[in-house]
Amino acid sequence: MSLYWPEANVAIDIIDDPGRRPFDIASHPDATVIEVTCEQLADFDANEEIAHELMRHLGVEPPEDSEDYRTRRRKLHQMLFDTIPPNYSTR
Repeated sequence: MSLYWPEANVAIDIIDDPGRRPFDIASHPDATVIEVTCEQLADFDANEEIAHELMRHLGVEPPEDSEDYRTRRRKLHQMLFDTIPPNYSTR
């Protein structure tokens, strides 16, 4: 799967997503493509790094980092990724 923000000409391409449709670089040769894996997205710290890289490319200031913010983000991340079945494979 890939996600594209045309206003910033930036894409995230999840390179090992089983239902992947690769980003069409031929149609957008100047796009910045951030390649990530399912494992990176499932890891809270790696996911945060991806989010911050994307924010930089979008020109968005990240929220102030506080203990409350990280706790809420970690809880959301856990809620999202705890729904993935244990036998789910990216291969």
